[in-house]
Amino acid sequence: MHALPEPFDHAVIVCNDLDAAVTRWRALGFTLTPRGFHTLGSQNHCIMLARDYLELLHVTAPSPSRQYYWDAQQRGDGCAAMSCKSRDAFATADRLRAAGFQPSDPIEFSRPVRLDDGSEHPATFRVTALDSAPGARYFVCEHRTPELLWRPEWIAHANRATAIAATYLVVDAGQVAVTAEAYATLTGAPITRATGEMAMLDIAGASFVVTAPQELADVADVPGLRATSGYAAIRLVTDDLEKARSHWRANGVRAEDTSATVSVIPAAEANGVTLVFEQG
Repeated sequence: MHALPEPFDHAVIVCNDLDAAVTRWRALGFTLTPRGFHTLGSQNHCIMLARDYLELLHVTAPSPSRQYYWDAQQRGDGCAAMSCKSRDAFATADRLRAAGFQPSDPIEFSRPVRLDDGSEHPATFRVTALDSAPGARYFVCEHRTPELLWRPEWIAHANRATAIAATYLVVDAGQVAVTAEAYATLTGAPITRATGEMAMLDIAGASFVVTAPQELADVADVPGLRATSGYAAIRLVTDDLEKARSHWRANGVRAEDTSATVSVIPAAEANGVTLVFEQG
């Protein structure tokens, strides 16, 4: 019996050089929020979509609450974690403990958000995390001030991206089934499809795919896509793929059109994570 599904919230992409990442992701056609400075000692820019978002994160120094991301950053850029929304981070932590997991105690932190009118307001979050979740870090995020993030001026993108359609987590073939079952419990989402080397969960309309390395290219429908472990790819919906392609051409972005409705941005162009754009 699964809990009520907690919708997908965001993916965290660690960046050793946040200034360079800003230039790169703007060239990819994304609108970025102004730089945020967390009270925990990290910096970020967010790419807000209709219901979820991507976070470009840089950790300035190691600390207990940022140690996982610091370590990931030392290994190189890439997607280091994913989160779901929580209605109540304390209740979620209790649910996960009852299921046998050991999440951190929820912590509350904030960062100033500067709006277009020049005013600043504290965006506040509560987070409970599992650094030891199978495959990569998993956490839930309770947004205390969502109105400061999901704003019309930040949701509009030149590449017309509207939502995250899927994330792809690569684990050893022998760990696919147990990893998928763990995430079904963590997220409350059902496993909708499974083979020996791939399992797919439906997290409130977004797919969470656990796959063995040899199945990644097939399940993501990206010929030649390879990764050994961790979050290898993120699939995004765009409501105008032709506009996205035009923007990439104009900005010198290397993209591969794998079909009439799918284009791929290689990991080297997107801070270590492959981006798959599909016409929505």
